[in-house]
Amino acid sequence: MTRQVLNRFLLLAVGLLLLATPSWAQQGDPLRGEALYVGTVSFSEGGAPCLACHGIAGRELGRAAGASYGPDLTAIYEDYGEEGVLGVLEDLSFESMIAIYENRPLTDTERADLVAFLGTVSTGVVPNIGSGMALHVFIVTALFMIVIGALGWRRLKGVRQRLIERARRGKGEIV
Repeated sequence: MTRQVLNRFLLLAVGLLLLATPSWAQQGDPLRGEALYVGTVSFSEGGAPCLACHGIAGRELGRAAGASYGPDLTAIYEDYGEEGVLGVLEDLSFESMIAIYENRPLTDTERADLVAFLGTVSTGVVPNIGSGMALHVFIVTALFMIVIGALGWRRLKGVRQRLIERARRGKGEIV
């Protein structure tokens, strides 16, 4: 394989990987949403985690899981739907949320992640690594192995050929 062919192949593979990414990135990550909700991952603008005020029934989310300042959010996704929850997070419909998040708005990604997490809460499904993430890991691993294989394809051919010739002439042993 010439270097030019290898470069074109790598460029095509990276392009395909980038094309596959947007659909996965737009949906929201329920695991990251849970981390934002609990506070193990901070909001980019520094707002308080949802768990500081809101509890979720049946979830072991740490010491404040029974927080009662704000309403329980177990059924918010069922009650409001995806667009309704996004609207609440964008428009800050409640006075107590305005005081906390008016100067610390959530990013689009943070909102999508929280909505994905709250969707799993209402259905009772525990978030896990999505198939999109598994697909990306598989593609990157396969590309890595192809590149390593292409770079080392003929590297040891000369050594192997000499060993075979030596064994045929009877001058050496192959163990």
